[in-house]
Amino acid sequence: MQEHAETIDGLFRNKVRVIQASKGYRVSEDALILTWFAKPGPTDLILDAGTGCGVIALGLAIKNPSVHLVGLEIQDGLVGRAERGVKLNDLGSRIFIVKGDLRNADSFFRRDVFDMVVSNPPYYQSGSGRVSLMSEKALSRHQIMMPLSDLFMVSSKLLQPSGKLCLIYPAKGAHQLDKAAELCHMTINRKTWIRTQKTAEPVLICVEALNSNLDQNLKEETICLYDSNGARTLKAEAILAGEEFEF
Repeated sequence: MQEHAETIDGLFRNKVRVIQASKGYRVSEDALILTWFAKPGPTDLILDAGTGCGVIALGLAIKNPSVHLVGLEIQDGLVGRAERGVKLNDLGSRIFIVKGDLRNADSFFRRDVFDMVVSNPPYYQSGSGRVSLMSEKALSRHQIMMPLSDLFMVSSKLLQPSGKLCLIYPAKGAHQLDKAAELCHMTINRKTWIRTQKTAEPVLICVEALNSNLDQNLKEETICLYDSNGARTLKAEAILAGEEFEF
């Protein structure tokens, strides 16, 4: 049936293939930016909270051959696509997909077990904005099932004391990230502001929060996605290709 139609799409310059619904929520560049931003250590165990079709977990696994990942997703359709995507990319030995609610994750995962949590969380607070009639898209975009405060709180329980939470969020909501981290006694030690062009205001922010309230030197950087002629910058091209670059 048409509502169940799917596509198989190549991302990171076809290093990864993902299975997506033809209609509804589909992967955006935000997920690719977060995959670049997260810097796991060798052999890290990573939780991808709200994995969707699994794009961030797949991208991190391809970039970091020694890490293992758990993709947590509550929606049946996305769980199925993520599981099939893992098989499609032959990563079943390093990525495990779990169906569950992040808000209760500390009841089915051991505490202090993950080295890193990554998340491309819903951007819109529940009750704000126009909610899609398609439930999959609504849950992916609105904080109905994963409020930002819950993401930080649960992450602080699941992460090791030296663990990190990495996420991407609208730049205008940066203060919400600072507040959520403070309430959970986490410390944001790295921020990357994302601008469309050099003269534009930031549209997105990537943050890395340590599971600690010790003083840390905050490292801030900015990247621009397009040059003055509207062409993608070399940094943007590297991000889309799943490659690293020097600032």
